[in-house]
Amino acid sequence: MRIFLVALLALAVGCKAKAAKPAGFVKHERMTKEKDLPFHFSWRNPNGDFARYSKVYVAPVDTAHMLKMDWYKRGEAGAAGDFSRDLAQIAIKAREMMVEAFKKPAKGVANRFTVVDKPTGADTLILELAIVEIVPSKASLEAASWAMPTGTGVLLSPLNTSTAAMEGRYKDGKTGTELLTFADREGEKARPIDLAGFTWYTHAKGIMKDWANQLVQVANQKPGETVKDSKVFTLKPW
Repeated sequence: MRIFLVALLALAVGCKAKAAKPAGFVKHERMTKEKDLPFHFSWRNPNGDFARYSKVYVAPVDTAHMLKMDWYKRGEAGAAGDFSRDLAQIAIKAREMMVEAFKKPAKGVANRFTVVDKPTGADTLILELAIVEIVPSKASLEAASWAMPTGTGVLLSPLNTSTAAMEGRYKDGKTGTELLTFADREGEKARPIDLAGFTWYTHAKGIMKDWANQLVQVANQKPGETVKDSKVFTLKPW
């Protein structure tokens, strides 16, 4: 019964994060909410055709467009270590996830693209991504929530919510023409037991893995197909 109560409370807390402010990596003024895409905002080039491409190049992930974060958002990670160093490592990991998602698509995801090491040729898509926000988990608050009576620790969740936001685009590998731009922000998944909250960046890496899978689906999207948003709840503790 207690576990069931915690699960219900977690479901109540878990929800799609609010959109982040524009960071300048893509043009926000032309983007809208597209029902068939999982992002907060996106824009499609009316003359773009993903079907003509068979290769994809994933560019190094940009970290030069980070939104301003106060000391609380940086949390214990910013106080205890070098946040810039952590961010650089996360950007490398995010690119690796994108490449891996194209090479080994998630179960049920069809992919026709071959990953290439450099953007050459008219048959190549370029995926450019910018991390514009990383809010680490606060391990001390997570520990405090575990010390509270069963079911009440979830009340600390709004103070200890890890989020990540990104902006990105798909471009033509030969001309550089933008085919699709997008922006999204996600929060950590709600869990009945949240062991990931004891680490600073586990939630953020999970968010980026979801983005990687979605971006493969978007590149392979067929007319009339909807790429669903990631779930806000999981039974996995990590």
